[in-house]
Amino acid sequence: MSVKEKVKTKKLNESITKNQNTSVNDTPWIFFDYSGTLIDTINALSNTYSKYLGRDFPPQQVKYLYNDFPKSSKIKILLKYKMNPLKFILGGRKRFDKVRLEEFRKNAKAFEGIPEVLIKIQKIAKVKMAIVTHDTELNSPEKREKILTQFGIPNVFETVITDHKNKEKSFKIFLEDKQITNGVFIGDTQFDIYLGKINNLKTVGVSWGFSVIDDLDADHIINNPHELLQIITDWLHQLEQKKLHGDPI
Repeated sequence: MSVKEKVKTKKLNESITKNQNTSVNDTPWIFFDYSGTLIDTINALSNTYSKYLGRDFPPQQVKYLYNDFPKSSKIKILLKYKMNPLKFILGGRKRFDKVRLEEFRKNAKAFEGIPEVLIKIQKIAKVKMAIVTHDTELNSPEKREKILTQFGIPNVFETVITDHKNKEKSFKIFLEDKQITNGVFIGDTQFDIYLGKINNLKTVGVSWGFSVIDDLDADHIINNPHELLQIITDWLHQLEQKKLHGDPI
């Protein structure tokens, strides 16, 4: 083989290797929102705000607050819900987080049916599962195992994508890094559904968290965790058919 042919062959091999390394990841992924989807935190948060603010902050108020978070600035949120901004600026965030942690340990728990559904998905489907959350306490694998066990949730998750300030950005970076093309996002707020849609994922809204059905514009809306099994099964079947026969004309 001539030098010219060797160089040509080398470049061809490098090109093939590069394409292989940058190929899309067709492994199906299921992404779960955490608070309000997997675990029931509404009463814990109600108690947290009531203790921190020194006045009654009922569960329904918590739902309104958390639905407003993605749509309003922090200052507007503080003013609307009559929270003194100085409390948060002058070390109040640490005090709030301490109370929240105590209340979560006492009152938060997995929604009924969630543990069984997660185990069934793991058994019947060749998928990877992940949590997407603002809660950075789940960053550490050791803490994550302890926290999920405490709430009665099996640790079936490949990873946890966390970002206290910008969950949207961190999630997008994760999808791009992993080159993920097949995914489902499951959440209880329209912000969760938005995260799924802007990243071309199938979306499932759940009615047992911080929102009601009318608030959610998702591909599927479910009232019971067990409904998720059929949705996942149908979705995986569609992916398999697409792989075998291509997109329908």
